[in-house]
Amino acid sequence: MSITQLPIIDLQELENPETRENFYKKLRFIAREIGFFYLVGHNIPVGTREQLLATTKQFFALPQSEKESISMEHSKHFRGYTASTEESTRSQPDYREQIDIGEELPALQLNQDDPIWFNLHGPNQWPQSLPELKSQALAWQSEMRTIAVKLIKAFLVALELPENSFDKIIAEPAQHLLKLIHYPARENNNEGEQGVGAHKDAGILTLLWQDNSGGLQVETDAGWIDVEPLENAFVVNIGEVFELATNGYLRANVHQVVRRKNSHSRYSIAYFITPNIFAEEVPLLNLPHYLAQQALGPDSDPLNPLFTSLGKNVIKGRLRSHLTVTRRFYPKEYEQIISNNNII
Repeated sequence: MSITQLPIIDLQELENPETRENFYKKLRFIAREIGFFYLVGHNIPVGTREQLLATTKQFFALPQSEKESISMEHSKHFRGYTASTEESTRSQPDYREQIDIGEELPALQLNQDDPIWFNLHGPNQWPQSLPELKSQALAWQSEMRTIAVKLIKAFLVALELPENSFDKIIAEPAQHLLKLIHYPARENNNEGEQGVGAHKDAGILTLLWQDNSGGLQVETDAGWIDVEPLENAFVVNIGEVFELATNGYLRANVHQVVRRKNSHSRYSIAYFITPNIFAEEVPLLNLPHYLAQQALGPDSDPLNPLFTSLGKNVIKGRLRSHLTVTRRFYPKEYEQIISNNNII
C-alpha cells in the first residue's frame, strides 16, 4: 500500500468462496495500517445515491428560515438541521451545514435516574416541503446498515473471532446516524480552512460517500494525505469502539475536511453505525496471541478522551459538538464542558 493512497477492498470478494480468504487477509492487515479504505463491490445503485443527493441539494437550497424550521435546537435527541459554524470540533467552528438523521423511533419515557444517552433514542425532524427526503434517507440508512453489519462480522472473522462477538453491541433497536452534509463554496479564507476539524469517529464504522470536490484528509504516520474521490466507492473508516475493543489492533485514525480558497460547494453522505444505547461497556475482544502482540493499545486523543462506557462515549461527542442543544436540554453537562472541555 502506498502511503499516499488508500487501499481498495472489494466486497464481492467476500461473497466468492475462492477469494474470501484473501479478502479477510486484506481486511485484517491493510485496513489496520491506516484505519481507512475504499469499498467497492457494494451493489448500491448509482441512481439510488443520485436521487438522495438531488433531494439533499434541494433541501440546502431552501430559504434559511425553512431549513431552521427543523433546527437541531428543537431536539433533545440531536436530530435535525445545523447551520454552518453551529457545530464545532475541538472547540473550533465547522464550516458546513447538515441534517442529522437517526433511526426513526419514539422517544423513551425516562426518569431522572436513567442515563442521558437514552435520549439518543427518538424521532427525527423532516422538512414539510420535501416529504420524499424521509423515505429516501431511511431507505439509505437501511442499505448502509446492511453493509456495515456485514463488514463488522467480516472484521471479526478476519481477526479469528466468532462473527457474533458484536451482536449485543449492534442489536435492535438500531443505533446509527446519517449526516447529509453541504460544505458551502469558499471565496476567501478569512475564517480559516476548517470544513470539519480533525477528529476520530466515536462509533464502530463509518461509510462515507463524497462528491468530486475533494478536501477529505486522513492523518498517517507519514503526515496528512488527501483521500481523493474514487468513482462509485465509499470511504470506510474504523471508529473508536472498534479500536477500544481490539486494544488498538484496529486503528481509528484522525481525519478532517479542509476548505481552501475558491473551493466549490461540497456534498457528502456520511453513515455511522453506533452501539445500541442499552449496551454497557466496550467489550475487550480476546484476539489470537500473534495478533494481540501487534495491538498497540487504544490511542486516546488527549483533546477528546475516551470512556469505556459505550453510551457515555457516544453522547459525549454530541454534547461537545452541539453546545446550543446541550445548553438547552442538558445544562449540567453544558457547565461541565464549559469548565473542563468534556463531560465527567
